[in-house]
Amino acid sequence: MSAKNTFLAIIILQFIPILLYPPRTLLSGLGVVVVVLLFFGLLGYGLWRKRLWALTMSIFVQGLNIIVRFMMFYPAAKTPQGNWNMELILFTAIAMILSGWILLRLDKPDIRSMITT
Repeated sequence: MSAKNTFLAIIILQFIPILLYPPRTLLSGLGVVVVVLLFFGLLGYGLWRKRLWALTMSIFVQGLNIIVRFMMFYPAAKTPQGNWNMELILFTAIAMILSGWILLRLDKPDIRSMITT
């Protein structure tokens, strides 16, 4: 995949790791989902227009997503009954991996040069 296609995929899909929670969790906070989508729409537009603030904010949000999910992982990994919450563990692991990939790709010279020039 070329750097330009990777950059376009990141612009369009960077909201996915942030909203990657079990479906019942997302349905209970539908208003927050709309706000997050609007926020990432603004970030995507900023990246497309080659705004450095959008790059900085995207890197910050993806890194913060990894930190918050890591902090929430251990308290939420088991249910109050002592069973493993496999659904949450799976969604958390996938979201952290995706955020890490986006974070690393946004900081690579080929992607960064598309924004800063």
